[in-house]
Amino acid sequence: MINRSSSTRAVAVCGMLALSSVAGNGLDGVSGFRFVGAAEAKTIVIQRTTIYINTLPKGCVKTTYSGGIVVWKCGTKYYQPYNNRYVLVYIK
Repeated sequence: MINRSSSTRAVAVCGMLALSSVAGNGLDGVSGFRFVGAAEAKTIVIQRTTIYINTLPKGCVKTTYSGGIVVWKCGTKYYQPYNNRYVLVYIK
């Protein structure tokens, strides 16, 4: 037999989860658990080259990967900030 306090608690938890999923957050932040998107789940490998430039070409777009890795996409090339310059990198 289920007592009233445990059934009330179960209804409250289900309601909280339903409201958060309607808000678009799902379980994000609940007890440290969160869903990981496909883009974040992928592991990237950055391979630096020995090609350095002082300024980025026009039209570059800043991209931040999980873990705070910042690269600049300039057309088909990627650059990463390094010692007040930018190094050409390959992303795998």
